[in-house]
Amino acid sequence: MKKTLVVAAGLAVLSTSAFASKARMSALNQDSALGSYYMEDERNAFRTAGSFSGNYVYLEHGADFASGAVNPTAEGGFFREGASMSYGLYLNSSEHGQLANAGTVDPGRIDLFLRSNSGMNWGVRLGYESIEVGALDGSAFDLSVNGDLGGANVWFTYVPATDDLSGDADQEADMQLGATYGYGDHTLFAEYSSDGGPDGGEAATSITLGAGRTMSTDSGMFFYDISLTSNSNEGNVKDVSRLTVPVTFGFETQATSWLTWRASIKQSFFGALEAANGDKTSIATTTVGAGASLTWGSLRVDGSLTTVANTATADTRLGSNDLMSNISAVYKF
Repeated sequence: MKKTLVVAAGLAVLSTSAFASKARMSALNQDSALGSYYMEDERNAFRTAGSFSGNYVYLEHGADFASGAVNPTAEGGFFREGASMSYGLYLNSSEHGQLANAGTVDPGRIDLFLRSNSGMNWGVRLGYESIEVGALDGSAFDLSVNGDLGGANVWFTYVPATDDLSGDADQEADMQLGATYGYGDHTLFAEYSSDGGPDGGEAATSITLGAGRTMSTDSGMFFYDISLTSNSNEGNVKDVSRLTVPVTFGFETQATSWLTWRASIKQSFFGALEAANGDKTSIATTTVGAGASLTWGSLRVDGSLTTVANTATADTRLGSNDLMSNISAVYKF
């Protein structure tokens, strides 16, 4: 009986609605900024605005996943269930906004989330950011919407073009359009993404097609996915392209009633980068992620190792600063 209760408690902690963090997504080799296409996590709300549930306060501290900046960032917000609508307010998100900075000062940002709890499943996210440094000031809005259409979850994100306050090239508009569809035990996913880049340059585009699956166990879950990704004008450089076929698999397991371990590995079967002059470069593309969650009552703290990448340029050694380098805290109420 005691063992049964421990397993039940573990599964409660591992329930998909209980997790919502960049640290978890990074450890599972999913998109730490926008969440997973097929693995339920409230982090997915940054791609599909209605993908959150429950009442919780959510804080993040660690690397700027969207820009790859070395300096750590802090962000967070709260989400709350309502009778007919659920809502959330998030501060200092590093996703979606592209208001060009003035010097070394970044813009302040706020995101508002709304989700319908009745009838058609839909959600919307409205982002606003502003900056003022001396005589330089500016502001910008961006928007995400999603909804269920014919059994598919469809989403669209649009980030309008913005002026560069420092006098350099303005930023062209960004957009994402995608959908997921449940097919048997798998989730099929497809997404088109366009990064407009500097005015007058080339838009970097990517097309992703794939399928993923999660499988529950007595103490956690196992997962895998495979996808085909085609990138063009990579890094906003004309005629620079890459085709990859990454495969990911990993697990989460309940070690004790207060400790959860997770780990994953990802590698592409094909990863040649074709430069504008026609030269091709093929390098190793293996990344390993690992992390843990500590739970005390209604509080959960997630941490992850810095993702270890086995590439031609990456340092694969872990240092003392890599342990629990990204921290997330979630308090459910």
